[in-house]
Amino acid sequence: MAKRNSTIIETFEAAYRRLEEVMLANSGENEFEEIFKIVLIKLWEDLHNITDVCTLDDANHMLALIDRLWPGVLIETRLNISEEQFMVCFDVIRNFSLIEDGYEGIDGIFEYIISREKKGVKGQFFTPRYLVDFCVNILNPKINESILDPAAGSGAFLYHAYLHGKINGADLWEFDFDNTAVRTARLLMYVGGVEGVHIHKVNSLLQNKTKVSLYQKGISDISTTIEDILRIEKKKDLFDIIITNPPFAGEIIEPDILESYNISYGKTRIERDVLFVERCINLLNPGGRMAIILPDNIFGSKENESLRRWIYDTCRVVGVVGIPRNVFMPHTAIKTSILFLKKREKKRDSSENIFFAISELPGKDSRGNLLFKDESARTWKNVDHDLDQIITEFQAFINHEKIGW
Repeated sequence: MAKRNSTIIETFEAAYRRLEEVMLANSGENEFEEIFKIVLIKLWEDLHNITDVCTLDDANHMLALIDRLWPGVLIETRLNISEEQFMVCFDVIRNFSLIEDGYEGIDGIFEYIISREKKGVKGQFFTPRYLVDFCVNILNPKINESILDPAAGSGAFLYHAYLHGKINGADLWEFDFDNTAVRTARLLMYVGGVEGVHIHKVNSLLQNKTKVSLYQKGISDISTTIEDILRIEKKKDLFDIIITNPPFAGEIIEPDILESYNISYGKTRIERDVLFVERCINLLNPGGRMAIILPDNIFGSKENESLRRWIYDTCRVVGVVGIPRNVFMPHTAIKTSILFLKKREKKRDSSENIFFAISELPGKDSRGNLLFKDESARTWKNVDHDLDQIITEFQAFINHEKIGW
């Protein structure tokens, strides 16, 4: 077992890998679900300063309690391993404190759990927290604004927006198609004490006009849309802020979805992230602002020229910030940029200027290991990047241009 030290990111990674080894060698069960339950038990003990779990029965009783008080996190409330297997696994993390580094340590744990389970499948690369903070600080959410992430993953953007703007949880909306991500996002909000957040498992690219088409064809499996959720929960307006990192990979080939978007109408296939751009802009209030992380081919390829024209017609492009390749390692070295938009309330002004910047310090090496300014504080806030300088320059640009951000 790895030696314990004060760095949650390292010690938890070592513990998780050891838990995987034990589960794979002995249980035959879904190792992620069993590890998730064990980590949840330990987190509950740490948060409540108790050491009540000594047996498998104790663990199962605690899971039932957690399920009652934190609904929507667990799939089942019992461990599917033997008493001996449980004791071996729980001993791996028994002496770790999952909360000694406060929220930042817990956040790092959630990020590692969800990334470990997904391993970059379908382009779901979860966003490093220093990049999350960068986007949130530039958008500068206010206390009375509603915020949406339609590809929420583990919920980091919304939670950091909550911390930044002291926003009521009822104004935060999260959607994701992946059930594990939705459960982890709920857990993050419970641990962070954020109440009233709207978190739903939804295919965000499915629109109501898509449902009409499916209904007309007699297809019975018609899923819920974001609009359905907003109507059920009595939200009348759209969103003041959208902040998201949609999946980078995958194509949409379903004709009913393609025909429901302007940018894909008449096409037989289109990249998923392209549709997310149109979807997000359509969900934004006039005057609302948005940050979206996208692969660089969106910004320069000829095949996306019509998308760029549509964006210019519907939004003011406020800024584009290039991100180094290593930021999403070890999952992918794809080159990305962050697009900052403000939805138009009137026609485009031909004299509009755009802020451009390139980050040159990725905060990670080529293997995806975090790089720190010094080794004395191996935390997210001490990662070696240059985004703070870009924030200062971006804010000066917004003030100079009188954008009303």
